[in-house]
Amino acid sequence: GGRKTTEAWGWKEDNGGGSGCWFIHHHRPAGVYLNMSDTMDQRLKLAQELLRKGQVGLMLSEQENLPRLPINDLESAIKDFLRASEPLLSPEQFAQTKAQAEEFLKEDGPRLHELLVGYDKEDGRNSYLEDVWEDAYLTQRSSIAINTNPFFTLEDDPTPARTSQIARATTLVWSSLLFCQSVRAGKVEPDVQRTTPLCMCQYPKLFGTTRIPLPRKDKTVFCSDSTHMVVMSRGQVYWFDVFDASMEMSLTRETLAETLREIREDSGTMEPEERMHSAVGVLTSDDRESWAHWRKELESDADNAESLRIIDTSLFVLCLDDTTPPSPADMAKVALHGTSVVDLTISSAGVQRGTCINRWYDKSLQMIVCQNGAAGVNFEHSVIDGHTVLRFASDVFTETILRFAETIRSNFARRQTAGMQSCQAVRGAAVVAVEFARINWKLGEDVVAAMLIAESNLSDRIPQVDLQVLEFAAFGKNWIVDNKLSPDAFVQIAFQVAYYRVYRACVCTYETIMTKKFFHGRTEAGFIVTHESKELCEGFNAANSVLTLQELLKAALDAHVGVVRLASQGRGIRTMHALKCMAQQQQPSAEADSVPALFKDEGWKAMSHTTLSTSNCGNPALRMFGFGPVCADGFGVGYIIKDDNMQFCVTTYNRQTARFIHSLEDTLITFQRVLMGTHFGANSASAAPSSQGNVSPLAKSLAISTLSSPNASLRPPFLSGQMNRVGSVLINGAQASSPRV
Repeated sequence: GGRKTTEAWGWKEDNGGGSGCWFIHHHRPAGVYLNMSDTMDQRLKLAQELLRKGQVGLMLSEQENLPRLPINDLESAIKDFLRASEPLLSPEQFAQTKAQAEEFLKEDGPRLHELLVGYDKEDGRNSYLEDVWEDAYLTQRSSIAINTNPFFTLEDDPTPARTSQIARATTLVWSSLLFCQSVRAGKVEPDVQRTTPLCMCQYPKLFGTTRIPLPRKDKTVFCSDSTHMVVMSRGQVYWFDVFDASMEMSLTRETLAETLREIREDSGTMEPEERMHSAVGVLTSDDRESWAHWRKELESDADNAESLRIIDTSLFVLCLDDTTPPSPADMAKVALHGTSVVDLTISSAGVQRGTCINRWYDKSLQMIVCQNGAAGVNFEHSVIDGHTVLRFASDVFTETILRFAETIRSNFARRQTAGMQSCQAVRGAAVVAVEFARINWKLGEDVVAAMLIAESNLSDRIPQVDLQVLEFAAFGKNWIVDNKLSPDAFVQIAFQVAYYRVYRACVCTYETIMTKKFFHGRTEAGFIVTHESKELCEGFNAANSVLTLQELLKAALDAHVGVVRLASQGRGIRTMHALKCMAQQQQPSAEADSVPALFKDEGWKAMSHTTLSTSNCGNPALRMFGFGPVCADGFGVGYIIKDDNMQFCVTTYNRQTARFIHSLEDTLITFQRVLMGTHFGANSASAAPSSQGNVSPLAKSLAISTLSSPNASLRPPFLSGQMNRVGSVLINGAQASSPRV
């Protein structure tokens, strides 16, 4: 296919082998693409074609054919580790790390590698890494709110009548239930990367899965036959059945909407202080040891234990929020951590009235819908990765598009694909009110006090997170691919250069690389700082010629593609992490830290401190994607590369977030200019613009200047006299020092 198919509902991998998410939807026949850059009429026509020609796939049909995740041989694992750590160390530090690696290769390494190979061959083990990596999540003792749970925000519903909270929530829930039916029936077509099938084992866990806090290590529980959903409104928890025992819909869209409306009304009858004193969900935002203690306390009462079981086994949680986010940045904050709005007029200590108490962070899937219809997803990460939730969100949004088509085409053919018949069956049924129940907790004073402390801790943390968004419209995937470059590599190298221009340092940079082409594969750690990217960072200045800058940039891009290609084959750092876990398991509990010296070395420490944590996870259904920083001085960077634009969501704990985004936009534009043969000048806002055309106001503010070019055709179009705007928008949310978001 041509360029127009690269942003279709089923992405194709870019030419450079980047690490984006690529998949085919279960209702999309081969060769048909629904492209969000088309007109609405074109999209509707294609959507109808999808319904007429929809095909049914068998979700697990390729599982037995998937290869096992390979264990790197020891020498390759050491080589990959040294390659990744060297650019982060001084020559003296690297010499020490290299010596430790050589010692490990001769002494402890072979024994541990043999143990790992044996561990991988044990009966019932799906992968050498699956349990090891889940343990890394489940042994985390800090809060999973902000620290671990990622989020997506969705594009707005295209149907004008569905922009209210209840209408949008009804549409999303209904489409989610249809997707759940297809998953449980095993009739979702397998994801593919080009022609390679991907592992589908995570999809059942989207529904009915919850993380349970326990001392030292949490666990996850999965209910494969759950039939009810949970709704949270103003901190209160409600539930009702949506499926019968045969997994058929037990309600209609109309009764679903009415049920949600009545839940909103019921939660509004409670006073704010009463709501706060029964908002048990806020405990899920606390550190895991504290939450484990108080959950055990709750379970000592039989009614509370049953209430927790209802939440644990529910399909998912719908959060109906009392907020109207005015911008993409504000909606991203709602999806990440909710709002903190303390009413100081109610009691001596004030009462939390924000949406941060309207969450159950342990649930694998939370859908969040605001009063203006803005919607997002927050998900627990221990057993589910972004690619899986992305497929879910994309299919749900596609269903929205298809329903929009149905509402305006009177002769629209009803969808006939498997898993949808139940939907059609209930449409003719009489509207019957759905009974719902509000969970009434039995709470002692000590539990209520713990809830207030947890809320205060969360309210402390929220303003410490500086979340800002850049919607970059100067160019996107099309321009990069047209120049035979990898879009993912282009953006990743820009991150490193942008950070260097602010802090004058090359730091550990992590990119999530999908490995779902392997049986029970998840992700590999792409440590993507290379000698070439470091040389580019240090040499990206006006002192070098355009030719030199082009050579440095292209060398860095090629090196990045090579690292990503190896990581996608399982050649990353996870094997080394597994070897460390093998060493820890061999030690008595009192000597748990007695691991080989290599894992205490400066090289390992540098690799374990991820300053730039990045992930590319997007498609046309998403507006934003993001997550919190993974360390105190870190940056969390979620990004979406579309055909002609890009979205970035950056979080820090009140570091120079705005300056980093400013530098990132400048770097992306300057990369384009350098590749087109134009020098970026003295990097000064006062530098004289080129006589060949006017520099845009935004370009001036970014300190971009042009020098006269002998060939006007080399000039980027956004710097020509005909176009006066770059088109990028920096969306700056509430002030970081503000106590309210």
